[in-house]
Amino acid sequence: MKKQIIIVSFLSVHCFTVAQNAIKPDGPCTETMAMTVKGKWINSHENVGSVSQLQKQEAYKRLDILHTILLNMYPQPTGVDIRVFRSAGIGYFGSTRKYRLSPDGDLSFDYLKLLPNISYSYFANFSPHYCAHTDKGIVFMPGNLNENSDGVSISVNDFSGLVDGPAVDDDWTINGLPVRRLSTVINEKWKDYDLYGDVRSKGRYVLIHRKEMLPYKPVTRKQYLDRCIVFIEKLYDKMIGALNQIPVRSLDVQEAEKKAKLAKFEKDFGNDSKRLKSAVDYYLSGYQTDQQRRDEQVAKAEKNKDDELKKFTDELEKTTSEGLLDAPAVILVMYYSNPVVFETDPMKGFMLVTENPDYIRKELPNYIPQFMMLSWKWNVDFYPVHIEHEKLFLQNFPIEKLQAMIEK
Repeated sequence: MKKQIIIVSFLSVHCFTVAQNAIKPDGPCTETMAMTVKGKWINSHENVGSVSQLQKQEAYKRLDILHTILLNMYPQPTGVDIRVFRSAGIGYFGSTRKYRLSPDGDLSFDYLKLLPNISYSYFANFSPHYCAHTDKGIVFMPGNLNENSDGVSISVNDFSGLVDGPAVDDDWTINGLPVRRLSTVINEKWKDYDLYGDVRSKGRYVLIHRKEMLPYKPVTRKQYLDRCIVFIEKLYDKMIGALNQIPVRSLDVQEAEKKAKLAKFEKDFGNDSKRLKSAVDYYLSGYQTDQQRRDEQVAKAEKNKDDELKKFTDELEKTTSEGLLDAPAVILVMYYSNPVVFETDPMKGFMLVTENPDYIRKELPNYIPQFMMLSWKWNVDFYPVHIEHEKLFLQNFPIEKLQAMIEK
């Protein structure tokens, strides 16, 4: 199934300035001065996929609620230009997949079942002003989009930013749904909402959903361990099979090569018995036929397979004895067991999940928001101008207005 993307003109109930001329400062241009320059809201672009005009209008009507909130919070941006992006398209949340190998051997998939929903998004990019050298001298320039991704965004009926996609070579599904890693839940809340994100980065996410159900389902430890055992067996069986296919030369050919090597030692070191003996002994001590070398590699791979499988079977036995088979699987790296299989520190580990198609109420029009992902990032260390923007957002953003949009 292919997505058709059409670039269309941006329509909004609000007015935007399309461009901003460089401003020449009075005196030397400094970053401190650039932080005080009045900015503007700028229409950037939108991407619209194969949705109807009605679906687009209904989607954008809801995005305008967020846009109006931000306009009221930042009516006159200071030190930044705020560029707005919008998109709308067919949603793939909760869709099942059937994996297959393409003719060139790459893993591909077909959708078996699509849930009828429209996904749409909004991003307000707060691009700081900066001092630039031009043919008119040093001037203030409007924020450079390519150098900054700070700001506020929202995704509706799609939380792909909250989870990473399946690896391109991993076909693991549960009930046809691909398994994905959920961002870490940070040990803090904002306005009574859990915060997701990497504690080492500035980006934060909030998942807004109906209170009685989550739009994702945790993968259990039992499901993960069963998968790991199958994965390790296939991985090493493929490796061992490839090793067994390594060509082996005939013994006559190898013996002739060996004799030629010993003859060369005699020629090179014949006048020095100690050097000759040393070279011959070293060569013979490590000598192997092709068959011996291949057998050694296969034996090593088989041992590694047994050792790795034991880690997961031991963990399965331990998890069973502790009554944790149905506990969520929280890991660091997929199918990796060093130093442990499961991570117990919630600030480090990633919960494995699948999308929850049962969450979607199919009787609703497909443009209705069923869940949202609100996210923001303020790199205040690199852009001090964002200190006040972040403070204002965290203190005053009325998230309850977004929660009210979720169909009860």
